[in-house]
Amino acid sequence: MRVIVIEDEPLAAQKLFGFIERYDGSIKIAARLESIEETRKWFRSNMPPDLIFSDIELLDGNVFEFFEKEELNAPIIFTTAYDQFLMQAFERNGIAYLLKPFNFECFVAAMQKLENLKQNIFLTQMDFLKKVQNNFNRPKYKERFVVKLRGGIQFIETKTISHFQIKNGILFAYDAAGSKYPLNENLGTLEEILDPKMFFRINRSEMINLKFIERLEPYFNDRLAILVKNSKVKFIASTNRTPNLRKWIGYS
Repeated sequence: MRVIVIEDEPLAAQKLFGFIERYDGSIKIAARLESIEETRKWFRSNMPPDLIFSDIELLDGNVFEFFEKEELNAPIIFTTAYDQFLMQAFERNGIAYLLKPFNFECFVAAMQKLENLKQNIFLTQMDFLKKVQNNFNRPKYKERFVVKLRGGIQFIETKTISHFQIKNGILFAYDAAGSKYPLNENLGTLEEILDPKMFFRINRSEMINLKFIERLEPYFNDRLAILVKNSKVKFIASTNRTPNLRKWIGYS
């Protein structure tokens, strides 16, 4: 970790250096800055640090004169003898506010707060990346169909389709109201582009939406008859597809 110390009191700076060394000898102190002007010049010519320790009242004014004009991403631990700047401190990337004279235990608590924040940010980032990866890997199933009718083009939301059926060589989609729409696709294609958790092909000419199944009934040769909401037709699963249909709906 690379830090800077903004402090105009030599004794306070030395005490802070000792706390930093005692806490973690690998922390590098990149600079000690005594004034707003010196701080401004340092940031113009150096890479931002990982952490800033900052007094508030400096030789040439209040440090917020600098922080309010600069966009800094580094967290700040304020070290000051004044308690009236608490609200300003936490509005300017402040993560801790140590009132002088503070002891090593207070310093450690501030550093542990920093570590906890970094860990939470890391976990949030990992969770975000995991969600992005899951979304990237998740198959994208068809959400709507474009249907050409005499009156023009109509969009049919996939989730509103109760079933698909082939009649006279033409594939139709039926919605919850019983209306039917001719499609250019075939059932083989539908098996690839529709969510298999919602749609199941029960035979050579029909596919149903799980959400619209009203009732199942035993049928000849250990097959199943499916009653779909808003439809008077009984759909019969073929012999070879019935076992998978049972698994699909969790029926035995």
